[in-house]
Amino acid sequence: MPIFTICKPKSSVHSYQRINMHFLISIGIILAIIGIVLIGILKSPLNISDKLLIAILATFVVKFGFDEVSVITGNRLYSAIAAVFGTSTIATCGWYIKYLTDREAGFGARQLYIYSPLAVSILLFVVFFPNVASDARLKIYYTGMALVLALIVYYFWFCINMLRKHRQLIRENYSGVPGSITVNWMIVIIALQVAEFLLKAILARFITNYDDTNITIITNEYCFIVMTFLLVVLGIWQKSIPVFIPAKEEIFQSALQADDLQRYQLKLEKFMDEHKPYLDPELTIEKLGELTRIRKLLLSQTLNKAFNKNFFTFIKEYRIRHVEAELKNKNNEERTIMDIAYMSGFNSKTGFNRAFKEVTGKTPTEYLED
Repeated sequence: MPIFTICKPKSSVHSYQRINMHFLISIGIILAIIGIVLIGILKSPLNISDKLLIAILATFVVKFGFDEVSVITGNRLYSAIAAVFGTSTIATCGWYIKYLTDREAGFGARQLYIYSPLAVSILLFVVFFPNVASDARLKIYYTGMALVLALIVYYFWFCINMLRKHRQLIRENYSGVPGSITVNWMIVIIALQVAEFLLKAILARFITNYDDTNITIITNEYCFIVMTFLLVVLGIWQKSIPVFIPAKEEIFQSALQADDLQRYQLKLEKFMDEHKPYLDPELTIEKLGELTRIRKLLLSQTLNKAFNKNFFTFIKEYRIRHVEAELKNKNNEERTIMDIAYMSGFNSKTGFNRAFKEVTGKTPTEYLED
């Protein structure tokens, strides 16, 4: 039994629902179109990640359009197709994360394979849904929605994997992580898809006056409007992130021998001790390569093989050791630990506290008390 009902005359309830759904769909379409125009203007010239962001918003427009047709006609087929288009944006978010850093690779047929299950789903809906008896359509509809949910889970994993690779590239190229480099906000965008399915199930269980089609559309619209707003605002703010990604042939051809590895290791250690490049909060592996006159690929191999560390960890440890040395310096008695942290190359309190704990095993407060 449902826990509660909405006590309105049935005809007025349905009329209110339809007006509400038309309004939400209109807001979603207008917001997505405005986002496309703003991104096209503010981020010109567009790179691949910007184009993918526009593609996501354009897909939202198509999805909202099918929802509108579903409301007008009452046909579940259009609602199902809208769900498929909405799901495709999760995969596109994954590619967006990848191409924020990998700006050299192109986007072509090899990247489109991940959308093939969705294309098959739309084909099955269009071919079989109209040609079956009306009493069997509901079963086909829910079977299709179960398939869409499975694809959402798969695409969510795809995005998490892309995010993991993104973080790895950042740590191999950057010594700090400013806000415009992190794309953790994408997890919120993607998770809203799963939240939409859960919300739909809750409404179907507890509110009797909404039929399944209306529940599908209303929950979709609220979630996708929030997603659209976040994508427009954060997508405009998000910067592309240049990183060094060597080709496999380059790695094979420039593999360091033991003697060369030791020579580069000693050269790098000497330079770090004498010139202290880690004090630069915006130090990158490219900049360090230019200062040391060591090619980026050879520098990366030296860090990975000789020091067994990525660039981020390597610089972080030098900075923490510098903080420890400065804390023992009597000339710094009037400075706070954060003053010293900023002098040592850190650019945020959160990043410094985390790094200090990882390197020393103590928080800054615990370290000072000892």
